[in-house]
Amino acid sequence: MPVITDIQPQKKRQGYYNIFIDGKYTLSLTEDDIVSFQLKPEQIIDDNLLSDIHQAYVASKCYNYSLRYLAVRPRSINEVREYLVRRKGFDEDEVNQAIQTLLEKRYLDDNDFARIWIRNRMQLSQKPLSMIRLELLKKGVDKDVISACINDVEEDEQLEVLKTLIIKKIRIPKFRDKQKLTDFLARRGYSYSL
Repeated sequence: MPVITDIQPQKKRQGYYNIFIDGKYTLSLTEDDIVSFQLKPEQIIDDNLLSDIHQAYVASKCYNYSLRYLAVRPRSINEVREYLVRRKGFDEDEVNQAIQTLLEKRYLDDNDFARIWIRNRMQLSQKPLSMIRLELLKKGVDKDVISACINDVEEDEQLEVLKTLIIKKIRIPKFRDKQKLTDFLARRGYSYSL
């Protein structure tokens, strides 16, 4: 039977502990996991408990990867799922568990993500709503969520973005021709009515 020979706190990550089984480093667990499994040095563990501990380790690792991925910028649920499955190699059950925890803690929300994405793309890139809609679809956001968020955008906001883009482009000599500027804006996805 395997024996936990030592439990040592990690030096770089506070709240995490290295677990040594039969004198060899096996995995790291959070303080909460150690308490919930009631682990202590010199404890004999059976295969079922070892399997449960390993599942907790993998779940914790999956959740931490998702937190680091979300720390860079807001993400859609589908982006987080793709990252964890394709790039990090976690299975669907582990990913679903991590995503469920993120949703419960409100770290992940497609409505908030879509609103933030729309505002940023309009203000920073002067993109029209039609292009932003396509970007959100590529990121896996539900069509109904996208439509609801886009409907919240006032026409005045769209006009301000368009004015900013026109002022920027009118400085270029070729865009001083009204027809060329109109054609450029239409190719970018702006409607003629705007």
